[in-house]
Amino acid sequence: MDSDLRSLIDITETAHDDRLVKSALNTFTHSCGFERFAYLRTEGLEIQTFNSYPEEWQGVYFESRYSLIDPVVIEAKRRMEMFTWRADDWPARGFSDLRRFRDQAIKHGIRSGVTIPIRGSFGSTMMLTFASSAQSADISKLRDPQKAVHAVLAVHYGLKIIAASTIFAPKQLLSPREAMCVMWAAKGKTAPETASLTGIKARTVQHYLDNARRKLEAATVPQLVAIAKDHGLV
Repeated sequence: MDSDLRSLIDITETAHDDRLVKSALNTFTHSCGFERFAYLRTEGLEIQTFNSYPEEWQGVYFESRYSLIDPVVIEAKRRMEMFTWRADDWPARGFSDLRRFRDQAIKHGIRSGVTIPIRGSFGSTMMLTFASSAQSADISKLRDPQKAVHAVLAVHYGLKIIAASTIFAPKQLLSPREAMCVMWAAKGKTAPETASLTGIKARTVQHYLDNARRKLEAATVPQLVAIAKDHGLV
């Protein structure tokens, strides 16, 4: 696993687009004996993902909001340590949502695997899952938790660097005042505190924050700060 992990870290650090990251992660996934991978970042009810799952399954997953009942996501947030899982072990009876989720996951080749979760910024959780269509996955090549965490961080920061270097459409660019207010929010300052520090009225500060939220499609100020940081806007 050492050389495969080293290669993954090197490629993700120098990749200029997510296709290279996906290719490197696919290679690493197969070298560990798995078929698919899924990187997820969750914050509250928001979820971002970068994966090699079938497109049909991705559509079903998001349309059905399966992240709310996904046993892997729930267990990852609870345990915060590497763990293995089997779809056949998920308690599901009759025609429950969990039963449908399990059956559809197995249908799309996601039956067993290993997941590595770590805590991210602003109360978020990052997790990297390696999945197999086998009833029980062979994890003999992925037993070192420390190296597994390195893989998660390599993917996270590789994607973050790519996002920061992406050219944004004009409507997504923050004005200098908007960026300043977001920067103070990133330092934990409220609108009144930012107003006191900058000499701008609190109502005007809130106006700039609201504009920035609309531009970056953020529901809350903490989410706005996270998105702005991820894209290198502040």
